Amino acid sequence: MADWVVDERQAEPMASAIVQRLEYLFNPKSVAVIGASSQFFKWGHDVAVRVLERPDSRKIYLINKTSREILGAEAYKSIKDVPGPVDFAVIVIPFPGVPEVMRECVDKGVKVAVVITAGMGEAGVSGVQVQAEVVEIAKRGGLRFVGPNCMGHFNTDVGLSTLRPGFDIKKGAIGLISQSGGFLMEIVQAGLEAGMGFSKVVSSGNEADLHFEDFLEYLGQDEQTRVIVGYVEGLREGRRFLELAREITARKPIVVLKVGRTSDGARAAKSHTSALSGDDSLYINALRQVGIVRVNEIHEIFDVAAALLRQPKPRGRSVGILSSGGGHAVMSTDACQKAGLEIANLSQATIEKLNQVLPDRWPHANPVDTVAGGFVTYPSLWPLMEDENVDAILSVGSIGMVSSWAGRTPSRAPDADVRKMREWLDLLVQDELKNIDRAIARMDELQKPLIICSIFNEALRKSEALRKLQANGILMYPTPERAAKVLAHLVNYSQYLGTCR
Repeated sequence: MADWVVDERQAEPMASAIVQRLEYLFNPKSVAVIGASSQFFKWGHDVAVRVLERPDSRKIYLINKTSREILGAEAYKSIKDVPGPVDFAVIVIPFPGVPEVMRECVDKGVKVAVVITAGMGEAGVSGVQVQAEVVEIAKRGGLRFVGPNCMGHFNTDVGLSTLRPGFDIKKGAIGLISQSGGFLMEIVQAGLEAGMGFSKVVSSGNEADLHFEDFLEYLGQDEQTRVIVGYVEGLREGRRFLELAREITARKPIVVLKVGRTSDGARAAKSHTSALSGDDSLYINALRQVGIVRVNEIHEIFDVAAALLRQPKPRGRSVGILSSGGGHAVMSTDACQKAGLEIANLSQATIEKLNQVLPDRWPHANPVDTVAGGFVTYPSLWPLMEDENVDAILSVGSIGMVSSWAGRTPSRAPDADVRKMREWLDLLVQDELKNIDRAIARMDELQKPLIICSIFNEALRKSEALRKLQANGILMYPTPERAAKVLAHLVNYSQYLGTCR
């Protein structure tokens, strides 16, 4: 298999050399934007705007062959005209001019570059030739570069971004490597909508020089990154990837969305970034052996990443299910068993405690269906969490239920009754917020994951309960199937680490 063969390119002289070099990418003291422009919607304009957002934190040089001023800042005809040293350069010009600019960067002593320009290795013969020339120039001059055909990168810790503007990037603990530029933007947007933040992100593009594995090694030692997420079309250094992953997953999780699973998908990956996708069955086994969590959909990335960041590592596969209704209970049981989880046998002591809370008609077993017994979610949750037979809890339509009622008002009722109902609901919501705090505290104390699922309505989306959960790094999943998959990933990773029986 080509993609599991060790790359024959010149190796870094030290294991940490690539990490040291990539510091110039993520935390440079000086930046040059080659192809900077004052024209709206041009890529050179957008990148220059991004880089200029934090002008006080590093020296910034804008390069344009014809303009002496860009966006109110002095511009230089060539990077060779810049008065001081340049650590890092962003190249945003048409592909025929990239070789000349790369020579100038080498002469200037640039350490790392991002080549956003497309139309090279992923395109026709002429593009392949230009890319090969660029690689040779950079290699002879000791310059390392990202791309070409990439979207850029960012580091929230120092406020550096070469992505096009469009949304504010929240600071967090997820590091992202994507072999697709466009899909990188989709992943970032999905993460922000889920309330997640990022540490560092890089679009690796064609990987003509720096590879996915180089960024993986960097993020593996990065203190701001606690979970690594990767979008993978194909690997150029498969053996190195596995060796790095095995070492990193012992300390921090790696979540991978691997595409190109079918023969047609693999062909599309080859035409996109010239990646070698390979036989998907090999990836399935190899990723599992080194502890990588593989997901299949974009929303699953952050479903799982959020849980890996915040939830305790389960000590077993036995799940206690708390449901507000029989249908949810059945669906959740099916979802858990399909995901490879086990339905816990509740202790007699737990059943007796629940008998004191729930109507006689409750099933007296797991799943715990509260059978519309009133406001009994939290009195039912505490004994379930404390049961020694339960390794994790799945709450379905229970936690957050009160907040989902907050928007309800009677269609026909006197104003005085509406006010009373709203006052009553406010008290219930405040009580639920206190119970959420207690549930999170018990989750941490008992070291048992608490996975929450609820059908969203507008009131719940805007609720203080959801904001409180997100502020504590806990997501609320919209279906039992998604929630069960997340819990299964947690269990499997815990089993890989040897902390799960």
